[in-house]
Amino acid sequence: MNEENKKLENVKKSCKAASIFSKVIFWLLAVSAVLTLISGIVVIANQEKINKLTDQEQPKLDRSLTLFHIVTIDEKDVKLLENSELTSSVPLIQELLDRHPDSYGLIMGVYLIAVSLICVVLAVSMYLISSVFDIIVKEGNPFADKVPKRLLTSMIIISVVVGSSVGIGFGVFAGFITWALYAIVDYGRVLRVQSDETL
Repeated sequence: MNEENKKLENVKKSCKAASIFSKVIFWLLAVSAVLTLISGIVVIANQEKINKLTDQEQPKLDRSLTLFHIVTIDEKDVKLLENSELTSSVPLIQELLDRHPDSYGLIMGVYLIAVSLICVVLAVSMYLISSVFDIIVKEGNPFADKVPKRLLTSMIIISVVVGSSVGIGFGVFAGFITWALYAIVDYGRVLRVQSDETL
């Protein structure tokens, strides 16, 4: 086996590993989507209990659990400790919490459902990326006809999610990377077609 064949085998092994890794990420995102969706529904269904978090009565310490020195959970209720308040690093959620301090449950439930939808979108993207690696392994060519389309679709989805969740600047940057990757892969596909036609 010459040096070039060894390199090709290493690339195939790398693509197989990337396919497995992307499938693992897909399943983690799918499970996360289900868990956050269920959590959001449970939070919305129990929003009246959650809205009573500002009750300052201290629970019994012998049968309670304190999380991060903010929330205490006992047998009967969930309570904020004194001088504690719910905050969020997401500006929209924080604004809603400031405007509607009595709607914690609904706001957090809707936020969890939105996170669930983002996980679903990212899971679909990871599935598409995994299929790209599967095509490369199966056909032995990274410039197969299906690869540019699937790569473009998955990268557009990721760019939109990044732009809508992290910020427009990051979304534009991800869009530029998408454009560059698509141009490179499509150029390689066209060269492969020309090479096949000459042979």
